[in-house]
Amino acid sequence: MFLILLAAMGGGIISTALLLPYGIWTALMCAPLTGSLCAAAAGAVIMLRRGEDWSTDAAFDETTSDQTDAMVKMLRDIAAKGRETGETAKRPAAGNSRAA
Repeated sequence: MFLILLAAMGGGIISTALLLPYGIWTALMCAPLTGSLCAAAAGAVIMLRRGEDWSTDAAFDETTSDQTDAMVKMLRDIAAKGRETGETAKRPAAGNSRAA
């Protein structure tokens, strides 16, 4: 992400410097466009260097699924302990929200 940010900023600054002889407004209007194009190019280079790994994130999906399952199990255990002890969260009534 940092590389993409640097590419965008660098592209904008370089295009501004190159287009400055054509007028300040032309240079300032083209800087965001060329910065965005440089950021897109940097993203494409990063994607291509990553190879086939960018299209399949099977390891990420498995890790996320395992973490989700562990979290759900933990929350169910906490809920079960709460039911066993009889503790419930007491909420104030809707009309009694102001202090007396």
